[in-house]
Order: sequence, then C-alpha cells, then structure tokens
Amino acid sequence: MIIYKCRFTGDEMMSDAFKPRPVKDDSGEEVPGLFEVESQKVNKDGGAIDIGCGNEFGGGGDDVDDPTAEIVNNVIDETIGFGFQEVPMGKKDMKDFLAGYCKNLRAKLKDDESVPGPEVKAFTQAAPTFCKWLLGKYDDLQFFTSPSMDPDGSMAFAYYTGVDPIFVFIKAGLLEEKC
Repeated sequence: MIIYKCRFTGDEMMSDAFKPRPVKDDSGEEVPGLFEVESQKVNKDGGAIDIGCGNEFGGGGDDVDDPTAEIVNNVIDETIGFGFQEVPMGKKDMKDFLAGYCKNLRAKLKDDESVPGPEVKAFTQAAPTFCKWLLGKYDDLQFFTSPSMDPDGSMAFAYYTGVDPIFVFIKAGLLEEKC
C-alpha cells in the first residue's frame, strides 16, 4: 500500500487503496498535475443498529427499514478523508493560495535531491493548467486542509457529480510512502 503525505507537513492525505485516477476536464482531456479519488458520505452518528430482535427493546419504529427515510448529519467518510478539516475560501483567497503554494512547492521540489530536474520542469509547466482548472471549478469546490491545518500545506479540493464527493489533489505536493 502507498500512503500519500503532504510534502510540507508530513500529514497523511490519502492512500492508493482508494484507486487514484487522473482528473479529466470537460472535453475528456487529462489535467496534468492533478489526480482524484472518490469518497463517500456516512451517517455521523452511525444510525440505528438492528441486532435481530426487531423493536423488542424499544427506540425504533416500524419504519426502521424505510428506504425513503432521509439520513441526516452526513459527513465525509473519515477513512477516506484522513481527518480533513473543511475551510472556507473565497475565489481571491484560492487564487492567492495556489500562487503561493505553487511557488513554495516548486522551491521545495528544486531543493529535494530525490526529485529530478525534469519532474520540477513538468510541475512548472503543469501548474498554470491545473490552477486554471481548479479556479474554473471554484463554484463547485469544497476546500479541505490536512489535520495539522497548516495554511502552507497541501489541500484537498472536493466536488460532486452525484451524492458522494470526489477529492482532487495536486500530485507534486504529495510524497509517496510505501508501507
């Protein structure tokens, strides 16, 4: 298994168990420098648990198995979310974050002897494209920081195509660690 950690904070951001895949733009072209994973929402309080005795012990009703019952208090599944904290972000804030993050990340990549020059160049060339894609999806995104909530660390960006969120990550901002 591979754990992806923030290059700045060391916080765990995701793992390959969730099958990362390339991000595609509206025309189906791959957006360089990004990848995404599907998440899911789960009921925060766990919901009712039936141990096979029906309503013998009270607390339930005849509608326990009602498929039309709405589940409330849904949160991002923490086994996928790795303890992410949602943060509000205006479009200008996002633009400022991306500019500073990409600048700091490029410097970090250049200083890391294990990152070859062509990878730094590939990141530098991909950054304007993925920043444009992220800014273009601003209205559809939620923003999450890692558990340390370091403002200079990596972020996860979530968008929805259905009920469950899809998390997007900047690939060069994460270190792969085999475990």
